[in-house]
Amino acid sequence: MRNRLFAGAAALAAATALIALPGTADASVAGPVLGPNVNVGDALSADLVAGTVATMYNPGTTTGVKCTASHIGGSVAANPVVAAGGTATAYGPVNVLTFNGCTSNVVGVTGVTSLTMDNLPYTLQITDSTGFPVALVPAPGSQIHATVVLKTLAGSATCTFQATAATLNGNATNVPPQINLVNQPLTKATGPSICFSTINFTASYGPVTDTTTGTTVVVN
Repeated sequence: MRNRLFAGAAALAAATALIALPGTADASVAGPVLGPNVNVGDALSADLVAGTVATMYNPGTTTGVKCTASHIGGSVAANPVVAAGGTATAYGPVNVLTFNGCTSNVVGVTGVTSLTMDNLPYTLQITDSTGFPVALVPAPGSQIHATVVLKTLAGSATCTFQATAATLNGNATNVPPQINLVNQPLTKATGPSICFSTINFTASYGPVTDTTTGTTVVVN
């Protein structure tokens, strides 16, 4: 049988002395130690991967807004088990997606008051096909929407953006255990000229923790 999400300890090379990997003779080999299937209803939580930032940049540049802290949280609504060789998609609502420590290097901007993801909850889908595709999906009839409030030389400026496509797409990895959203495009909906017409959103979250059981989540 093929399980979609597993709880387990993510064994990195530096920690292999503490975690035994089944069937591994070489203690230097890294990989996930699989535990029980994650239960429907369990709460999941993740912060930015250590040492990374979340960014909303003008495409092709490093100009825009970056945040040193971001948190994503939700729960598991479905975690199917399918026959070997089949494909399953686990999913659940994301009701928390916050950003803090945000700054901007846009000329004329002196600070960032807030960056907010609107229209929550979204649904996070993770599929166990090649590359472990991830999609952040809005509620039916809604859109993924972001509001950025900037401090400028001329006063406060509010920029709103909506996802250019229906979803934000990325992938999951097990080593290291994280979720990556890279250069996902959003288009300006409202705002003054200091707001870029398009931005690319990038963030990596991990490890993802099953806070109900206190274990790290990996994909199988």
